[in-house]
Amino acid sequence: MKEHFGVLAVALLIATVGAQDASSNYLLTGHSTPLASSFAHQFFTLASQRAALANRTSNQAVQTYADRAYDDDLCDRDINLIRDSINNLEEWALEFPDTWGRLPMGLFWGHTISMGQYEECVAASSTHTTEIRGQYCLASLNITTFYQSVKKRGEEFNRISYKQTDPEIFELGICIPKTCSASKTDELLKYAINHFYGQDVRDSNFTMVTEARCKYDAPIELRGIDIFAIIFFSLIIFFMVASSVYDYIQTRKGAPKKPLLVAFSVLTNAPKIFTVKKVNNPNVIHCLNGLRCFSMMWVVFGHGYMTFYDLPHINKNKFYTWVQTPYSMLVQNGSLCVDTFFFMSGLLMCWGAFREMERTKGKLNIPMMYFHRYIRLTPVVAVVVLYIMSLYKYSGAGPMWFKLGTQDKRCADTWWATLIYVQNYAFPYSICISQSWYLAVDTQLYFLSPLFLIPLWKWGKKALVPIVIVLILCLGGTFATFMLNDFTLFRVQDDQVDLRQRLTYYPTHTRIPTWLIGVIFGYFLFTRNRGRQIPMSKPLVLTGWFVAFGTMLACMWGPYWRILPDTPDSPLIEGAFFEPLSRTSWALSIGWIVWACYNGHGGLVNDFLSWGFFTGFSRLCYCMYVIHRIVQLVNAARLQTDTHFSNYDAILRWWHDFGITLTASIFATLAFEAPILGIEKAIFGKPAPKKPTPGELAKAAPVAATSAPAEPEPEVKPVEETKTEIAPVPTNEENPSKA
Repeated sequence: MKEHFGVLAVALLIATVGAQDASSNYLLTGHSTPLASSFAHQFFTLASQRAALANRTSNQAVQTYADRAYDDDLCDRDINLIRDSINNLEEWALEFPDTWGRLPMGLFWGHTISMGQYEECVAASSTHTTEIRGQYCLASLNITTFYQSVKKRGEEFNRISYKQTDPEIFELGICIPKTCSASKTDELLKYAINHFYGQDVRDSNFTMVTEARCKYDAPIELRGIDIFAIIFFSLIIFFMVASSVYDYIQTRKGAPKKPLLVAFSVLTNAPKIFTVKKVNNPNVIHCLNGLRCFSMMWVVFGHGYMTFYDLPHINKNKFYTWVQTPYSMLVQNGSLCVDTFFFMSGLLMCWGAFREMERTKGKLNIPMMYFHRYIRLTPVVAVVVLYIMSLYKYSGAGPMWFKLGTQDKRCADTWWATLIYVQNYAFPYSICISQSWYLAVDTQLYFLSPLFLIPLWKWGKKALVPIVIVLILCLGGTFATFMLNDFTLFRVQDDQVDLRQRLTYYPTHTRIPTWLIGVIFGYFLFTRNRGRQIPMSKPLVLTGWFVAFGTMLACMWGPYWRILPDTPDSPLIEGAFFEPLSRTSWALSIGWIVWACYNGHGGLVNDFLSWGFFTGFSRLCYCMYVIHRIVQLVNAARLQTDTHFSNYDAILRWWHDFGITLTASIFATLAFEAPILGIEKAIFGKPAPKKPTPGELAKAAPVAATSAPAEPEPEVKPVEETKTEIAPVPTNEENPSKA
C-alpha cells in the first residue's frame, strides 16, 4: 500500500489535475476560473463530499491539541461554506486555495518543498456572519517509491560523488479552516488523492499532516517565563539609562562616581570597547587580536553554510557537487579554527597564571579563580538561554519555522547543563545553544588547569614529561576512536555523523592536545622570551613561515583529492591519523605565527594582525560567539520563499548574519558583559596592578584563557569562545592585559 501511495502522491504533484470528466464539465460552466482545475481548488469540493459521507457513517469528534481546540462538525461546515463561496467567486474564499503550494518546480534538482503563502493563509477570514479563519499546515507527501522508479542518467553517479540519497518526502503548504484538526485534514487530503489516483491509498499508515506543523493566527498568551524575560530585559535597559544619566551628571559636576552606580553606564563601558590605545607592553601579545577576530569570522562563515544548506533551495542538489570544490574545504575543514582558540586558551591560561603566581610568590587562589571565571562567562550565556526559552518562539513563524525554529525545544530539558558547562557530555545530541559545547570544554580545561600550571611553575621543564605523555595518550585515544567506530576522513561522508561528533568533536579529552600545546608554548614564551626579542637569521625566519603556511595549507586542502569523484575512498587509518594530527599541526603553525610576531619576525603579517581595529573588534568576540548561531537560525527560520544555492548567495547571507550579530553583540557587551566586569571590580577590587590571572583568564578563556593583564590599568575585554559543530569558533581575550 505504501508503495502505491508514494507513486500516487508524487503523481498528484507532478501531473496536472483535472483531466477527468467531472473537472471538464466544471470548467465549461460559468463559474470556472483559470485555477479551478488545480488540486487546491478541487480539494474543497472533494473534502465536502468526504464530510457528507463521514456524517452518514460515523460520529464527529471534538479534539484538543496543546492550546488549540478542534471540532469536526465545524470543520465540515466551514469547508462546505468555503466550497460554495469559491463557486461564487468570493475573494475571501478564493484566498484559501490561492495560498496552497503548487506543483513542484525543480524536483529533480532537490527542490522538495512548495511552501505556498503562509501569511495570506493565516490572515484569511470569511466576510460572512460565520467566522472562518485560515490555518496553515505543511503536509508531507511520501515520494520514496516514485523516486526509486525513476531511471536516472547514466552519468548521475559521476556527476555527484558525494553520497546523495533520493528524497523521501515532498512538503506541500496547504490552507484549511482553523476548526480542522490535523488528523481530520490528513483524512481529507488522502481522500482527495484517492479520488484521482485510486482507493488503495486510503489504507496507507503514512501521516501527511501533523499538529506540530499546523498553525493559525491566535492571540499571544504570555507564559510566566515570557513575562519574566520582558521584565528582566526592561530592567536592564532601565539600569543602562539610569546609570548613564548618573555618569553624565557626575562628569559635568566633576564629582566622584561610585563604581557600582556606573557599572551599567554606556558612557563608561562604550569607550572600553571602542577606544584603542597602543600599549607597548611585553605582557601584551597584540597579534592574538587579529587571530581571534579572523577565527570568529570563520566560525560565523562555517555555521552560516550549515544553516544555508537547510534552506528551501530550488537547486539543492548543487550542494553535492559543491562539496567537491576546493572552496568547500574552508567549510569542511573549518573546524580547525577551534584548534586556534584552544591553542590561544592554553597559552593565555599559562601566561596569565604565571603572572599571578609571580606576583603571589607561587600561590594560586583556586576557588576565587574558578568563581571569577564562572561569573564572567555565565551572564551572557544565561541571557541567551533565557531568550531561547521565552521570547524566541515569538521571533518568527512560517513553514521554515516548523523545521528550523526548534531551539526552544532543545533547551527545555538541557538548559541546566549549559549553565554548569557539562552539556558536551550530558546532552551531546541536544545541546542548548549548540555552539556552547566549546564553552563546556574550555571551562572544564580551565578547572583542570592547576594540575598542569602548578607543576610547571614549581618544577619547570621536568613537568613537561608527564604533560607530553598526557598529550600523546589523548591523541592515541582519538586515533583509536576513529578505528573502532569506522569513522571516515571527511565528516560529510560519514554514516555516523552524530556519533562522530559525540565521541571525537565534543569531548574534552579529544581537545586536550591542542590546549596543552598552547600551555607548553605559553610556558616557554613566559619563562624564556618575555620582555625580549629573540634574534633569528632571515633564512630561518623565511623557513619558519614557509613551513607554518605549508602545514596549514596541508591541513586545510591536503585531503581534498580524496573527495573527488574519480578518487578511491581513503582507508580508515588515514582518517584516524589525519583527525588528531591535523589539529596538533595546525596548533603548532599558529604557535609559530604568535612567536614570530612577538619577536619582531612577523613583518606585514604582524602589522595586520596587530591592527588597532582588531583590538576593539576582539572585545566583542565572546558575545558574538554566544549569539551568532541564534541569529542565523532565526533569520533562516523566518524565510517564506524559495532560495538559491551558490557561494555568492551564501556570502550575502554571511554579511547579513554577521551584521546583525555584531549589532546584537554590542548591545550584549554593554548590557551584560561589561556591567558584570564593573560590578566584579567594584566588589573585589583589583589585587595588584592587575587582576588575578586565572580569574581574568577565565573571562578570556571562554574561548581561550585570558592573558595576563597589562600592568597599567586593568581594562576588561570580553573574550570569546570557539564555534560549534562544524567549525568551532571561540575567541580569546587576546591581550590579557587591560590597557
